[in-house]
Amino acid sequence: MRSEISMGTTSATTSNSSKARSVTLTRQISPAGRKLLRQILVQLFLLTILVSVLFPVLWIVSMAVDPRGISRPTDLNLFPPNANLDAFVKLLAEPFSNVLPIYFGEMLMNSLFVALGTAAFAVGLGSSAAYSFSRFDFIGRQGGMLTFIVLLMLPTTGTLIPLFLLFNSFQVNTIIARAVPTYFAASLIAVFVLLVYRMIEGYTRYNDERRFNPTPPMVLGGVIVMTFLAIVVTFAVLFERSPVYAVAVDQPLAAAIAPRQAVQEDYSRRVASLPRSQGTAERAALAAEGAARDAAAIQQIQTEAAAAPDLTVYLQAQIETRTNAEDTGFVLDSLNAAQDALNSGGAAAALTVLENAVVDAQTQLADRSDQAQRAAEQATNAEQSLTEAESALFDAQASYNQASQSINALRINALTAALPYYLLALAGALIGAGVIWGVMALLRSQIAPRTLLNLLLFGLLAAIIIGIGTAALQQRLTPNMPPMVSLRLTLFGLAVAFASSQLPFAIWNLKGYFDTIPKDLEEAALIDGAGRISTFFRIIVPLSLPAFAITILFSFMGSWTEFILSWTFLTGNVQDYTLAMALVSMANGANTAPPDMQKFAAMSILVSLPILLIFFAAQRYIVSGLTIGAVK
Repeated sequence: MRSEISMGTTSATTSNSSKARSVTLTRQISPAGRKLLRQILVQLFLLTILVSVLFPVLWIVSMAVDPRGISRPTDLNLFPPNANLDAFVKLLAEPFSNVLPIYFGEMLMNSLFVALGTAAFAVGLGSSAAYSFSRFDFIGRQGGMLTFIVLLMLPTTGTLIPLFLLFNSFQVNTIIARAVPTYFAASLIAVFVLLVYRMIEGYTRYNDERRFNPTPPMVLGGVIVMTFLAIVVTFAVLFERSPVYAVAVDQPLAAAIAPRQAVQEDYSRRVASLPRSQGTAERAALAAEGAARDAAAIQQIQTEAAAAPDLTVYLQAQIETRTNAEDTGFVLDSLNAAQDALNSGGAAAALTVLENAVVDAQTQLADRSDQAQRAAEQATNAEQSLTEAESALFDAQASYNQASQSINALRINALTAALPYYLLALAGALIGAGVIWGVMALLRSQIAPRTLLNLLLFGLLAAIIIGIGTAALQQRLTPNMPPMVSLRLTLFGLAVAFASSQLPFAIWNLKGYFDTIPKDLEEAALIDGAGRISTFFRIIVPLSLPAFAITILFSFMGSWTEFILSWTFLTGNVQDYTLAMALVSMANGANTAPPDMQKFAAMSILVSLPILLIFFAAQRYIVSGLTIGAVK
């Protein structure tokens, strides 16, 4: 008992002394030192997170500018030598040859139609449903919201089969199905022209808060330069879509790139087969060494067994030695067979078994040696063929570079030769602007210049929509098209399908935000004589812009990057390919050739740019929507 008490006293004393030392060490660090140490740890933690977030982005950017175009990145090279933007230029200017001749601009318009259409459907239907759930009390209200929450947990692929069957049962007119996304693309171009006009109009007004206020001559010069660039880009696009361009540039370029692709595929196959050949040679060499050891060991055992005074004791000792050494190979099997023969037929039978084992070991050694020699020869041949394939790849690349340079020179010469036409179109645009200015000056007393200018602007936008939309629709209407097409095979049907999966989130998100808006505002509007619909659009919608921004962004992102539903719906319709589908096909999703990682990385960056632009354009509403309670 006394010993236990003394031991407890000793342990308590030790614990108290250790605590005293820790307190003393803590007191030795001043408050400023502890604060500095805490800041260092926090900064290290934040730096680790920053590196983990930025590293993939830097990696994608480095691959996008890496001119090697490797199919399988194996080394870490954030700053590749001879970096260039050729991959971006090819993706933007050349057909998407990895699938079928479809240009990046066409896929961009298809993706914008699907993504913006999904956002419009989700916000339009979701806002009315969310307002009903937020303001009206009806039977099944709570059950309905619970259903939407359950639907949020359901993956998109879970609704793939019912959506496929539903949309496949509806038929729409082919011309209408093609015209809707086509005129939508033309409308986007018209909206872009309108935004540019509004931007220029804003800069023509003097603003004290603005750092730079251009003078009228500067604005006029900028407009002339922008008009000239627009004319050049328009001519280049029309030229690249013309039959002359296909015969003079596309076909020779495809003929030049075909041999290089064949050599590239052969080189990739040889690169993949070389490690297998080397591994087979190493395994065969190890097997031959093992066979040689077995042959030498069994030869020695046969000699010692013939001279052993007691064969039973000798065999038993050899078996125990091999068993303890965990040797389960040919030698141990031969010893066990010899012991069995000794027990059944005597020493002569056992020696005969060992002699036969020696013969078998020699035969096995010869076979394994031959296999090792053949495997080594195959590995050597694989290395030589890889060297030859690499040399052939360099030659094919050089031939392609030479051919592509001449073809690109022809294209540049054609664009340069059209310089007089550029200037003629620019002169026509300037003359038209002068005529418009003169008409405005003459009608100043009858019509306000701003009203006349708006009428002319809207007329120009209508002409852009009709002209570009009609021209693009003629390209989409291929010969022998059926009069009716399944809704599943259209971009409009795909947008509706995406909207059905985004609608639960839109209702749930908007309903949570509508609940934060006081009902007193609506009651005041109703007392003032506003109707329910007018109250919704004049009171609820302006106050809910952050929630609408969040809903639009998430709906846009969900349909912009989704490809499983797109790939299932748009079967074989190459003209309706979206950017996400093209990106998947570049990553070996629908091809047998290894992917070009430079183009894949460049395509990844181009696909992500529209989302970044939308985010920064609506950043003020998005941030306020996240902080005020748009997402609950």
